[in-house]
Amino acid sequence: MTRALSLAFLVLISFSCSKSAQDSTYWPQPAGPNGDWVVETDEQVPESFSVTTGENILWKTPLPEGGQSGIAVWEDRIFLSVMKPVAAVNEKSDLLGADILALCVDAKDGKVLWEKELSGSVKSEYMYGFSDSSTPGPVTDGEYVWFYNASGNLSCYDFEGNRQWERTWKPVEELDGVHFPFNKQFEPIVHGDVVLNMEPYWEKGGDRVYGWNYIYAIDKHTGKVKWISEDGLTHYNTPQYGCMKDGTPAVLIGRGGHHGVPESPKGYSMVDLKEGKRLWQYQTAEGMALYNATWNEDQAIWYTESENEIHVLNSQNGKLEKKISLVDNVDVRLWNSEKKQYDLFENIDMDEKLNPVVFPAWYSNIKVGEKLFFMCFKKGNYRDNIGPDYSFGKVDLQTGKVEYLQVPVQVSHERGTKNYLWNQDLKTQTNNVRGLDVAHDKRSQRDGWHWNFNGNPICVNNKVFFTTMLGVVYCVRTDTEYFDKRALVSVNDLGPFGETWSVNTPSFANGKLYHRTLKELICIEAIHK
Repeated sequence: MTRALSLAFLVLISFSCSKSAQDSTYWPQPAGPNGDWVVETDEQVPESFSVTTGENILWKTPLPEGGQSGIAVWEDRIFLSVMKPVAAVNEKSDLLGADILALCVDAKDGKVLWEKELSGSVKSEYMYGFSDSSTPGPVTDGEYVWFYNASGNLSCYDFEGNRQWERTWKPVEELDGVHFPFNKQFEPIVHGDVVLNMEPYWEKGGDRVYGWNYIYAIDKHTGKVKWISEDGLTHYNTPQYGCMKDGTPAVLIGRGGHHGVPESPKGYSMVDLKEGKRLWQYQTAEGMALYNATWNEDQAIWYTESENEIHVLNSQNGKLEKKISLVDNVDVRLWNSEKKQYDLFENIDMDEKLNPVVFPAWYSNIKVGEKLFFMCFKKGNYRDNIGPDYSFGKVDLQTGKVEYLQVPVQVSHERGTKNYLWNQDLKTQTNNVRGLDVAHDKRSQRDGWHWNFNGNPICVNNKVFFTTMLGVVYCVRTDTEYFDKRALVSVNDLGPFGETWSVNTPSFANGKLYHRTLKELICIEAIHK
């Protein structure tokens, strides 16, 4: 498909909300072509791979510095961002910065075609396990690409690297005496003639609340503001794009977060993408918005962190339809290392048998049809009553049945054999490609199963790919009758055990998975030998 034809195809689906066809030559934004992290294609997705052994690895490209952005793909072009390279680490302040590099890469061989610097105004920590300046992924429409610096810069480039326009703003650091950590989990969206951004409202006496974050719809051709959402959102929330049953394009945004973020009321708002008006608002005293705001034309899911339940809403009007317990009458499959098989605890009340609280890991949630999947935070320094450790959760949103499956923490390779480590608290390095340790906060060296922001999962052809901070990628089937060993397709690595770090989200295009670590951009393809 030519770039002109594929551009027309994207414009078609972005206005009609059709999912009947899927051109697999592009992944235009962090959440994929449909905006919901889920895609169905005729292409074969690589289910098993290893950077350590080279299995199904087409190419690898060293990155000038670590970064946390997603990966946008359009035919033969790949776009991503990294933090501005660190020259030396002599003191801790050397690992604070507000500038990023925008990269364009040739999808055929991984060659870097061009790079551009985007300067920001508010510094973040390098390799912070809770986001940094490079966290928002780029978006593209096949003609232009928009790069986002969470420290306050949105810039538009053509595919040759010529800047078309630049927009700057000042992210909120402190408000009314409250200081906020650099936790920016907004992911950009391109729709029609606008790109969406999250920015604070800094006009006193205006028609929005001073210092709150809102969705800004930016004219993608000029960089001018077309509208500001009626309701605010917390910088912790990852909004999700979709369409109402009448075809109205909309985005679901959330409020409620830690460290005293101000936006209220806690809950969701469905925002009309034509003018930014509120279609409905859901208010609750439970939970937080530190999740992907998952929804489709039937349901929206609100997450309660450690309240042991999820709220299922009618996505057309925001009314609460039901609450599903995450601990009552559940099935749990835990690995028995002595027997080398799973033990099944069936139809149990977990708060009595195993652990009292299930805490879905932040941003690990993905809705695939009528099923919801997520990682579970394990017990650790911040919470010692949560679990089950090293497990994924699956919720049938129709029946309310909940299942948990424990998985290995790490995979290693020895003489052609995969070895799995279970139930071990692990750490990893945060060294860049030049051997410098570039993590400002040593909490960033954990295994990704307790108190951090991992990359968002994606689903391709009923297979979900979850990534942990260790650079371990799990491929999980969504269509098995039971959430048992048959659901765990593979455990894969993005690099050597103990030397790999990633909080990134993969992309799928051209029949290939594109993923990244602190050190490398990686192209993964099902190579038939």
